[in-house]
Amino acid sequence: MRGYTIAFFLLGFLPLAGCARKPESPNDKKAEAPKLGRDVNVLLITIDTLRADYLGCYGRKTIATPNIDALAARGVRCAQAIAQVPLTAPSHASILTGTYPQVHKVRDMGGFVLDDKVPTLATILSPAGFDTAAFVGSAVLSHHYGLNRGFVTYGDDMKAGLDQKKLPGVVAELRGEVVTRRALDWLDKSSSKRFFLWVHYYDPHFPYDPPEPFRTRYAGDPYGGEVAYADEEVGRLLKALEERKLQERTLVVLLSDHGESLGEHGEYTHGVFLYDSTVHVPLIFAGPDVPAGRVVSQMVRAIDVMPTVTDYLGLPAGGKAQGASLVPTLLEGRPPRSSYCYMETLYPKTQMGWSELRGMRTDEWKLVVAPKPELYRFSDDRGESRNVVEKFPADADRLQKKVREVAGPPQSLTRIQPQLVNEERRRELNALGYVGAGRRAINIDMSGADPKDRVVVLNALMRSDEAMNHERWKDAVPLLEKISRQDPGNPLIYANLQMCYERLRQFDRMEQTCMRAIENKAESDSTYAGLGGIYIRRGDLPRAIEFMEKAAQLNPANLENMDNLATAYLQLGRPDDAQRVLQAILVQNSRHPGAHNVLGILEIQRGRTVEARMHFEQAMESDPNLAEPYMNLGLLAQKAGQSQVAINYYREFLKRAKPDKHGEVIPKVREALSELEAGTVGRVSDPASAGRRVRDPAYKR
Repeated sequence: MRGYTIAFFLLGFLPLAGCARKPESPNDKKAEAPKLGRDVNVLLITIDTLRADYLGCYGRKTIATPNIDALAARGVRCAQAIAQVPLTAPSHASILTGTYPQVHKVRDMGGFVLDDKVPTLATILSPAGFDTAAFVGSAVLSHHYGLNRGFVTYGDDMKAGLDQKKLPGVVAELRGEVVTRRALDWLDKSSSKRFFLWVHYYDPHFPYDPPEPFRTRYAGDPYGGEVAYADEEVGRLLKALEERKLQERTLVVLLSDHGESLGEHGEYTHGVFLYDSTVHVPLIFAGPDVPAGRVVSQMVRAIDVMPTVTDYLGLPAGGKAQGASLVPTLLEGRPPRSSYCYMETLYPKTQMGWSELRGMRTDEWKLVVAPKPELYRFSDDRGESRNVVEKFPADADRLQKKVREVAGPPQSLTRIQPQLVNEERRRELNALGYVGAGRRAINIDMSGADPKDRVVVLNALMRSDEAMNHERWKDAVPLLEKISRQDPGNPLIYANLQMCYERLRQFDRMEQTCMRAIENKAESDSTYAGLGGIYIRRGDLPRAIEFMEKAAQLNPANLENMDNLATAYLQLGRPDDAQRVLQAILVQNSRHPGAHNVLGILEIQRGRTVEARMHFEQAMESDPNLAEPYMNLGLLAQKAGQSQVAINYYREFLKRAKPDKHGEVIPKVREALSELEAGTVGRVSDPASAGRRVRDPAYKR
């Protein structure tokens, strides 16, 4: 999450706050477990951003993927598997529910939550007696988006506990080795039970930064290095099954959520277009009764995975699934039941203000519904390089009708409302004054530029992303400024410029960028949160609050902004407003460490020391690396005359304190610590007189 962070501790300094929350357990009502057709485990492996043609079993000769190749050799490989959306969260929602985005409601990245009325593979398998767990490699699959439903264990904590040596501008992801380790640790505790385990590897996702020896071995193809590394981790996982004698009673399903363009059609990553480079994915099934070495040549879909697994187990698919079981295809070699595959991407509209795209694919044809429609015939154009929409209008019309069967008629394609939180939390937020609860309508009426007419802008965005991911902020700025004039309604350009200018500490230019975004109707909650941060630096808290409240109304799920807003209210002597905002945070994350830290300050001001201590301890438990709770608990202990306790807390604070955020207070803590150790009565500050001076907000990407 991009934003400005002000946190609050008893001296009045406001450093960065973290966020942590335990995954929720499923709330399914207890019922008699349905009888299984096969008493086996299920292991679902998804590898993010993996092109099928980068695997040896799909014909690649230059990338070593022996473990996935071996899995394909002992099972069934689907040669033409197609993802529904070339984006991580929507595609995984389709995989887990067997439904198109119109049903599961995860239409794009970050702003949508899985519909809690739609069954998932986990919600079906859990009441059937499976121990359910998931371990994901990126925050884009956070439990906040609802994909944790049905999983008793959902490992989405991005704190790795080891030095991963990732690129400096990249956060919120884990190396595959960490994901594998977490999965194996869980497996050791649960392997005696029947289980459903989902393991997600994020490594091939941009930016490509494979660890050694893959970095050196694939120096000319870092994406290939990431693929080879992911294969090694898959091998570790599969070997662990074999060593635990679980292989013979486990169905393994391996696939990707989407591919990667790697420069094809002018796109370097994914999300913008619907060409096969980003929607053609590997799909492999292996396990009991699954024949070895079979290849399904016909097209299948990612939405077919969920009903296939439930059918294989002899369980119902839950009533909402739109995919079809592939069990007859896998076990008996029959043709797949469906010959049509719907695809969509709203990413061009939501992120860049361009037109969204929809598509329909068969074994022979692909139609892309765009301002300038495209039709490709695979029999003589596998690379989708010749648009034949004018040559074959009847085929285009037939496929267009199929698109409408899924997406709805043109008159129904008007706008959608992002779902930032689930309905229960939305009602609670509404009661706290956040009436929209983040709902901001997005027009999905094919308005906006055709993405293929913005390839030059897309290329510049790619180059600026590369510079930003290596913290070359100055190099990114001219690229972004140039395309901001070419494409003034593009929100992503302003968001990236805002980040660059903030990192360069050019706050006047940052403000100008935010204002240009607002003028061009390309702003977001981060725009207003950024302006709030600028006015904090200028010491104008009332103006900062005005902007941060706008950000909160647009997106109350931006907890960094909410944390800052609560702190600002507290500093202005508006405790009731601070309490209201803090409650809105805790509605969404009851363990939010920054919120509990500020609540502790609020309780101190109310003279409720016991309650304050409870909040500080909760903040410390939620994020043991957050420095401020140790500082505040030390102050409380010192005031209570508990010198040794205060000494211990101060030492823990100093271990975690960072000069760029705690530079002014570190000397004072050291002085108080020395006096306590010497037996004198000096104290850092009086907890009851909590400071109200805003320091320069720390920024973390």
